[in-house]
This record gives sequence, C-alpha cells and structure tokens, in this order.
Amino acid sequence: MTNTSMKSRYHLSILAIIVILFFCLYFSSADFRRIAFRSAEIDSIGHIISFFCLTWVLHSILKLPLLNTMLTVAFYGVLTELGQYYLGFRSAQVSDFIADLIGIGLFAIIRWSILMYRNRSSQRSG
Repeated sequence: MTNTSMKSRYHLSILAIIVILFFCLYFSSADFRRIAFRSAEIDSIGHIISFFCLTWVLHSILKLPLLNTMLTVAFYGVLTELGQYYLGFRSAQVSDFIADLIGIGLFAIIRWSILMYRNRSSQRSG
C-alpha cells in the first residue's frame, strides 16, 4: 500500500470518527441538542469547525506550506464577510471572522504539534 493511500485512509478515518462522535452525542443527549442548536454561539462554533476543516482539506490536498494555506483561508474569510456586507439577507460580523481565524489557528497548532511529535520520535529512533 502506498504512502498516499494510507494518508487518505487516515484522513477519512479521522473524519468518520468525528462525524460518528457528533451523531452519538446528538442522539444520546437532549442537553447537547439544546446547547448546540439553540444557542447564539452555534454560528461561531460553525465558523470555527468549518474553517478548521477547510484549512485541513486545503493543506492536505494542495500540499501548500502551512503558512500559505493559513493566509489563503484567512483571505477567503475576509472575502466572505465582505460579500455578506452587501447582501440584504446576511450581515457581516467581525466576530465571525475572528471565529474563522480561531479555526485556522487551531488547525495550525494541531498540525505543528503533530510535526514536532514526529520529529522527536524520529530523532529518538535514529
């Protein structure tokens, strides 16, 4: 099995685990449903999760350096908020952009941590 197909299966496995955990929480807890879908913060949580996933997918598919991916996705976040400013049925909010940046930053921190862990592991074994 090639390294690329192993990475693809790894990514799909992580995504499947996240989706399964979400559905387990959703169907097992009425409190979770109330908090997740009736709270004012659901919009911010949605922005954080979607921009985390968007950064992950773009970094994995395009193989751009992490900084370039982060800047590109942040620029996309700015453009979406500017676009919403001109729509009559949507409103641009700085808090949405901040949530976008948090999602991007979370991915960067997790990715950097994984890389540091792998480097330490390879140095110990080598």
